[in-house]
Amino acid sequence: MIEFDKDKLQDFIKKAPNFDDHFAECFKDKGFTQAWLEDTLNEFLNTGDVDEFVECLLEVVKHSERGAITRIANNAGLNRANLYDILNGKVTPRIDTAFKLIRGLGYKYDIKLQSA
Repeated sequence: MIEFDKDKLQDFIKKAPNFDDHFAECFKDKGFTQAWLEDTLNEFLNTGDVDEFVECLLEVVKHSERGAITRIANNAGLNRANLYDILNGKVTPRIDTAFKLIRGLGYKYDIKLQSA
């Protein structure tokens, strides 16, 4: 049987990085955010899973810098209150709203014909 020091384990757990904090920190990197959005869009185009696409997109919005919701809503042509309703799960956005959010975040997207 393996023995361990309970105090050392507790200390390790306290010092371990928080996943949510680490994830939020990743979104501060524009390169990470762009790669996340590209992967999210490609996955959506391959699977057609709108719910997962929207969920992944909303992660970017949720982790945007403080005060960005108003800017994102304005850039996307959305009502700020509606965007908060989407973020709080009160409203499920349509696919056109999801694409507006991509533009609202300051990104654009290209869809290319795949080779045969």
